Amino acid sequence: MYLESMHTSKKNTIEMKNLRIFLLVFILLTYGLSGCLGDDEQEQEDEPGFVWPEQVEIDCSIANHTGLVCEYYAAMNSTPVLTLDDPDNNDAIWILNLDGQITRWTQNEEQELPSQTSLVGDLSGIVSRCHYEQGLLGMEFDEDYQNTGRVLLVYNENNSCESAKDSNVVLAHAKIIDGQMDLDSLEVLIEVNKSNRNHNGGNIVSVGNNQYAWSIGDGGGSFDPHGHGQNSTSLLGTIQLVHYENESIVLVNGTDDPSYTLHYGLRNPWRIDFDPNGNLWIADVGQLCFEEVNVVPLMQSSNFGWSEREGFHDVDEDKGCYENRSEPNSEFTDPIIQYSNNVTHCSIIGGFWMDWGPELLRDGFVYGDFCSGQIWSAKNIDGNWTAVEVGNVGTMIVGFGKGVNNELLIFSWAGSIYQLNENHSSESP
Repeated sequence: MYLESMHTSKKNTIEMKNLRIFLLVFILLTYGLSGCLGDDEQEQEDEPGFVWPEQVEIDCSIANHTGLVCEYYAAMNSTPVLTLDDPDNNDAIWILNLDGQITRWTQNEEQELPSQTSLVGDLSGIVSRCHYEQGLLGMEFDEDYQNTGRVLLVYNENNSCESAKDSNVVLAHAKIIDGQMDLDSLEVLIEVNKSNRNHNGGNIVSVGNNQYAWSIGDGGGSFDPHGHGQNSTSLLGTIQLVHYENESIVLVNGTDDPSYTLHYGLRNPWRIDFDPNGNLWIADVGQLCFEEVNVVPLMQSSNFGWSEREGFHDVDEDKGCYENRSEPNSEFTDPIIQYSNNVTHCSIIGGFWMDWGPELLRDGFVYGDFCSGQIWSAKNIDGNWTAVEVGNVGTMIVGFGKGVNNELLIFSWAGSIYQLNENHSSESP
């Protein structure tokens, strides 16, 4: 009787979860969600008619046959977007939240006991949250952090939500003193003007030699209305190389210009990463039809084609989705992988090059989709980059992180953090 009751309960749980997923998909189809992480019905800054689905928590799970298991890790009061190793505690990580708070999450030495959280810094008073994509976007430690205590921050500067839709993206630095961020030390280093609130990009990653790669979106609006993507002099739609040393930006070639564009022709490179061979991995969110994974040597300057190309296709604004694959102009670099926005997919979410974590995911670039919860790994199979399905975790993914013990973390839009681990219970005895 106990087994029958347990089976019935599990069946009901699965049915309820399937119902929630069905309702989510219905909402997405009804309102025409397609290819843009970051719009709302009032501003219509991207696809007309877009409505964000309700921000509800959907439990993370993954089929047993994948050899992986998705388990609860932590919960935030806002949407988590990034984790960084605590520089002073091997048992802790820092978690960035979109609302501007930075949380220190410390694992108890006796893992059966609850973890502890404390606040590193609160930037909620200076970051904008007028739009779902806005907020605290990225952070990286100064390579000389142990001496300077400095961190680099990327965020949308705060302004009135009733005013014009412009929302500048800011690169700033601040000092950490005794484990706490000193907001009085915060100073803006670079400010990038934007005319819309979405398509911010926002990742900043150390690449060594006091240099940092910074991803910036095209500034928002449908089909890049201001032509930033193909404007090689614009900072929007690019990967910038920033030289930060001695607590200041090192200007380029003796000029007063701090910008150095490595790559352009991007739409919304929300997250980037590097592999051990020095290749830059970019998950770029598409407009209507295709999401793409790009990889190039970091210092090999490239034009990824937006807004003339999306995926392997020429963009034709009047024809909607562009069904026929076409060869790129020699000036453009095509992605290695694309997938289409179909019944459930909508926005690619990068992503890590995995040389850590579960063995099944290593030697590949892990990425997912915001709407469907599908996760893939881009792997080199017989000389060809191939999208290998990892599984569907059933929750709305906004990013990935790295846990204290090298767990692959999954950030849910509603605030929960899950961990993806090897499922040893599925192995044969």
